[in-house]
Amino acid sequence: MTPDTRTNHPNGNDKRRNQYALTALFLFGCSYWLNDIDWQGSTNLHTLMESLATLLALFVGVLALIRFFSQRDNQFLYIGAGFLGTGLLDAYHTIVTSSYFQPFMPSDAPHLVPWSWMASRLFLSILMFVSWVLWFKHRHNTAHKPETAVVFGVTALATLSSFLFFAMTPLPHYQIDDWMITRPFELLPALFFGLALLGYLNKGAWRRDAFEHWLVLSLIVGLAMQSVFMPFSSQLYDTQFNLAHLLKKLSYILVLTGLLVSLFQTYIELRAESTRRKQAEELALQRSEDLAAGEAWFRAVADYTHDWEYWAAPDGKMLYISPACERITGYPPAAFMSSEITLNKILSPHERISAARHLNEIDQQHGLVELDFRILNRAGEERWINHVCLPVFDENGVFIGRRASNRDITAQKLVAFETETLTAALHHSPIAVLIADAEANILYVNPKFESMSGYSLAEIRGKNPRIFQSGEHPAAFYRHLWSSLHAGKTWSGELKNKRRNGELYWEANSITPILDEDAQIKRYVAVKEDITEKRNLRETLYQQAHFDALTRLPNRNLFDDRLEQSLKKVVRNPAAHNMALMLLDLDHFKEVNDSRGHATGDELLKQAAERMRHCIRESDTVGRIGGDEFIILVDGFSEENTPDEIAQRLLKAMQMPFLIFGQNSHISASIGVAMSSSQNLNAETLKKNADVALYEAKGQGRNRVQFFQPEDP
Repeated sequence: MTPDTRTNHPNGNDKRRNQYALTALFLFGCSYWLNDIDWQGSTNLHTLMESLATLLALFVGVLALIRFFSQRDNQFLYIGAGFLGTGLLDAYHTIVTSSYFQPFMPSDAPHLVPWSWMASRLFLSILMFVSWVLWFKHRHNTAHKPETAVVFGVTALATLSSFLFFAMTPLPHYQIDDWMITRPFELLPALFFGLALLGYLNKGAWRRDAFEHWLVLSLIVGLAMQSVFMPFSSQLYDTQFNLAHLLKKLSYILVLTGLLVSLFQTYIELRAESTRRKQAEELALQRSEDLAAGEAWFRAVADYTHDWEYWAAPDGKMLYISPACERITGYPPAAFMSSEITLNKILSPHERISAARHLNEIDQQHGLVELDFRILNRAGEERWINHVCLPVFDENGVFIGRRASNRDITAQKLVAFETETLTAALHHSPIAVLIADAEANILYVNPKFESMSGYSLAEIRGKNPRIFQSGEHPAAFYRHLWSSLHAGKTWSGELKNKRRNGELYWEANSITPILDEDAQIKRYVAVKEDITEKRNLRETLYQQAHFDALTRLPNRNLFDDRLEQSLKKVVRNPAAHNMALMLLDLDHFKEVNDSRGHATGDELLKQAAERMRHCIRESDTVGRIGGDEFIILVDGFSEENTPDEIAQRLLKAMQMPFLIFGQNSHISASIGVAMSSSQNLNAETLKKNADVALYEAKGQGRNRVQFFQPEDP
């Protein structure tokens, strides 16, 4: 069964179109906004990210193939094969580009990493495009069955060829440094992702099908990754390179979410169908009992019952068989009445011998018998039958045969299989999953969630997820989250939660409300990933790139960035904004450092940096540019708080004794100040002028402030 009964009204379609447009605009905008961020990764970080991508791709591939083999939806064969092949290529990419295996390859990292990445992206994008092309080609032929062995054979051949190629062939240079797009080959997968996206949008199933909705989102992410992020990567592990790898995992997670949501919706629909059938059967049974007084009434009920009813004489000859047999088996009642067709003849070859033995025995020794078995209908399809029979006696107690009722329970078996599949998939998922009811009471968490949070399912079943809250998000944050969910929208973001042992951790969270046929929320499905280490690594890299390791003051890079921002304000509105730049040098620091050792010198620098922080305003910046040299940005000032007053506070702070390791040390400071003006609205000129003023301050005996005085023309 394919979950086609989805939201398919104009408002729902408009919302999804808006989601696609906003997702694309956001990703393409991020490629511009994040261009100036300097995030330099490493081989180990790359190996970690690709290992996770491998697990996700393989998991999505296996789940899609389970969906194909259970429901024979051809689309999932190509998607499953594509993700399995991609998972193998990602695994190979992870291994050969790791710090251990890369030296054994014929190509170095700058050549091997991008080409092996390219192989994985190209393979997946082509399979996504092929999945749509084959659907388009056979869309009117519902009986078309793809050659499964051919699909798997092509996948295996492509991946094996890639393995051998990269293991044996020295690779050419990948980048074209003189071009604006330094990695133009990345646009080839982007082309296939784009064609697949256009195809699936034109197909239109995203309007009603949850999986294709998430697949379209994944294709949008894949297109952005290959068109505006990775093509502009100028070196290994730079910002665009790292962001592209994160987007790859996001695209996998989106497909995984679509599969999980689609499976869950299938389960809900089949369970509702089972309930409706049960109610119909109960109603038919009640009517049958009411009409049992006469044979004509009995035949009328039997002929119109949903189940396949029959009455067999003691010799096995059919006395009656209801018309429902043709709907279930494809054979008319006349074929069974003439014994041309019997239950034994259409019994599945996979069925147990006990089922065949029971169907051959027409006796009164056995009372009520109920068993499930499989048959092959006229079209060759395997159907599950629930068989219930009992002996029939006349008014004199003479055995006159057996009456049987056969119910097609294929849908129920599929529900059970889907439930087992979903349970197994969630149980072994590398991603944490939480399911809650409409009141947000926890119904289920998988083992990955248990290991991540420290809570067992038994401890938290029936409780509200607020027990995980860290207390570090404002109430407005949660109001926005629940507002999105109550509106039927998926919420995605990062949360800081608390484990059972009280430890705080960060998780990437995607929460989707599951709606029933009346568009009412019945469940919430949350897919989570512990990203604490990633955030810590990101913060560490940021600190290393922008702050001085000893004093924790901004380093030259961060200070220059803030200086440029301040200069832009002055250029835009010189009448309303002014600024000053100070260079501060610690007098006699070398004597203290030489006489008392480097440990004392380092402690002196840290204490001096802390005093400087307290002397400036919150809007100002003090940075260390090396040794005992510091630089201060006075970003906007007034008559109540002039650069001279700030400089005097700095002088006084440096003149006070420094207690270091139980002994006082005395130093002072020389400060050179350059004010912004129409002649020096660039950073280098300001620094040069401040340096000239600092030189004059030192030449005049130190321990003083000197303002730069431009020479008269």
